[in-house]
Amino acid sequence: MHKKITLLIISMILFAVTGFSQSQKDHKKRTYTGSDGKFYINKDLPVYLRLSTSKDAGGESHLLKSESTSEYTNPMYFDTEGKNTIRSPHAVDPENKEIVYPKRDIVFEVYADGLAPNTNSKFYGAPSHYSGGTIYYGKGLKVKLTSRDGVSGVENIWQSVNGKAYEKYSSDLNMNNEGRFTLRYYANDMVGNAEESNKKEFVVDRSAPNTKYSTSQPKLNDILSPKAKITLSMSDNLSGVKVTRYGFDGAANKTYYKPVTLWGLSDGSHTLDYYTTDNVDNDEAKQSYKFYLDKTPPDISSEIVGDIHKGNYTYISSRTKVKLMATDNKAGVKEIRYSIDGRSYNTYNNTFKMPASTGRHSVKYYAEDKVTNKNSARYVDIPSSGPIYMDNRKPATSIRYGKPQFFDRDTLFINKNTNVYLNPRDAHSGVQVTNYTIDGGGEKTYNSAFTIPQEGYHTIKFRSIDNVNNKESFKESAAFVDNTPPTIYNNFSIKPIGSEQKDGKSYKIYPNYTRLYIGATDKHSGNNEIRYSINGGDYEDYSSPYTLDISEVDHFKSEKFYEVKIIAEDKLGNEATETVRFFIGQE
Repeated sequence: MHKKITLLIISMILFAVTGFSQSQKDHKKRTYTGSDGKFYINKDLPVYLRLSTSKDAGGESHLLKSESTSEYTNPMYFDTEGKNTIRSPHAVDPENKEIVYPKRDIVFEVYADGLAPNTNSKFYGAPSHYSGGTIYYGKGLKVKLTSRDGVSGVENIWQSVNGKAYEKYSSDLNMNNEGRFTLRYYANDMVGNAEESNKKEFVVDRSAPNTKYSTSQPKLNDILSPKAKITLSMSDNLSGVKVTRYGFDGAANKTYYKPVTLWGLSDGSHTLDYYTTDNVDNDEAKQSYKFYLDKTPPDISSEIVGDIHKGNYTYISSRTKVKLMATDNKAGVKEIRYSIDGRSYNTYNNTFKMPASTGRHSVKYYAEDKVTNKNSARYVDIPSSGPIYMDNRKPATSIRYGKPQFFDRDTLFINKNTNVYLNPRDAHSGVQVTNYTIDGGGEKTYNSAFTIPQEGYHTIKFRSIDNVNNKESFKESAAFVDNTPPTIYNNFSIKPIGSEQKDGKSYKIYPNYTRLYIGATDKHSGNNEIRYSINGGDYEDYSSPYTLDISEVDHFKSEKFYEVKIIAEDKLGNEATETVRFFIGQE
């Protein structure tokens, strides 16, 4: 040909290739001319070369055929990814049609692109956690998609969430909703190559965990014992629990591992603050549990009701009862338990009596409140008086009569001056009072010896009561009170022979051989002795074993005035006196 021949790629027949999956867009294989004039062709497309002498697209052209490699042409395929060339040796100057020196080839560049882009995803803006084959993200999650293509360049990135139709990716995806997601994405290049869809499965967790508390026994509603424990139970529907924090009375800075004990807290009102964080940092709102920690055992006391006396011991009687009492500051008293004399404990329901055996006894008792606080066992006693002592024995009282007294014919004779003594005895709590009556009269308290002034037969009843009111049965004693002295009798052995005046009074005259006989009688106890004195002389016993009575002695020989004083005494010392006055003279 004499004209300048310009090699043109007349046409390239493009065949579409179906998409990678039903859900992806349909990307036809094609050619593309970049803004820099480079020509790109999908490497999978067949290539036909036509030769034309006109640059017009509709000009006459001729399909070139190869003589040497006809089996690889019409169509032919580019073998190299990226830059391919079509050459004609020796460039010819378009003006003079001469070969250009130095010689060089005419080169037509064609860029073949058979590889799809490669798209990556970046998840950012939220904490993440991987567990059990699933990745979890928290709040603020965004997804950035980036794609690279080595030849023709990326035309579009496509994304689909949870099976929805693919949409063009234009900016970072905001994953603000909670749930389980499947993100599919891919990119296609400028010549219709589309990569296989990428799939990311993940869960967005925006919900906080939930924490509940439970309290163990012993407790009473929200009144807890120091033995109780608080258990926190955590749950999270998605990413799972990461950590639970807790604290008391305003602080929640401790990590929860096991049930919380309460021993370190003071008695009183407290608040447990707690919250849980999940594995993608969703924080539960702080929770609170208000409770009262009751560490104080009941306050116990005892009372001895009835007969009681404080001495070396705390003396009681068989009628005495023991009363136990307890109060509690918060939970309330559950029970009082007591043990008598070291035996097994019983539950206290009402006042009780002590064992009847005489001697020392003990009551040990304690109280427990409704959250099992117990106080140390305590003994029922009065510290200043000592342990409990059972006194169930009555006092014993005896009677004793002082002097004078005389016993005869089964009768005790006393007089108004005779002291009556009562002697009470009690071996344990001691005598409280001794009472007596005389002849059934009013009851009197014995404080000291007493006498019975009225003459006659009398009955004394008496008893004692000890300091715990054990009463002795009345005892009885009888005595005859003799206050009457003897009656004195005197007789002369001869009749008077006359009379004589003295001091204005007339007295009988007896001869000097007269004798005076003295006698006495006593109505009750009998005579004890008779004594006499003549003219102021010493008293002499009348008719004793050691003396002669006045009738046997010649006391009256002298002629003069005589005064004989006579004393008669009964066996109780009751005395009668009499004076005999007379003259001794001659007829």
